[in-house]
Amino acid sequence: MGTKSPSPWILNGQKIAFTCPFCQIFEKNYTHPIDRRSGNFYVMDMADWVQVVAFTADNKLILVRQFRFGTEMLSLETPGGLIDEGENPVAAGLRELREETGYIAENAHLLTSIYPNPAMQKNRLYIVVAENCQKMVEQRLDPNEEITCYAVPFEECLDKIKSGEIHHAIAIGTLLIYQLFAKK
Repeated sequence: MGTKSPSPWILNGQKIAFTCPFCQIFEKNYTHPIDRRSGNFYVMDMADWVQVVAFTADNKLILVRQFRFGTEMLSLETPGGLIDEGENPVAAGLRELREETGYIAENAHLLTSIYPNPAMQKNRLYIVVAENCQKMVEQRLDPNEEITCYAVPFEECLDKIKSGEIHHAIAIGTLLIYQLFAKK
């Protein structure tokens, strides 16, 4: 690996290329500070996300299965979603858990945050751990959501990653990060 560090590029200007209810896509023009090459790059500006690693009182992991329009497939994953403006990540995680599953946690904490795709997104993904969850309310799904909930031993979800049943990269990252932190 080389010893010379890459240089941060200089932003010359930007304009909105596309807007939808969930994001704006900006066309940004950058110039390299040393060799002066330049180019247009597209960056997605969207709200931060939260994923919840939620455990029942008997220590089973809560997973959700839902249809994903990008892949046009059902996806098994951790509960989560967009963080509302002004909402803290733990509150957002507990809200998403309650809405998607009907489970309410006895306690929860922020594990960490990461950038899901820094090549073209600037938002953060917050990982929240929720413990001693109990099914207490009915799901409150968005109009286009249809979600089934499962509670499985954590080791079984790792097997589901290996087999490809869990194929959502953010869910996989969330579960593996949890496993990494849990070993400490």
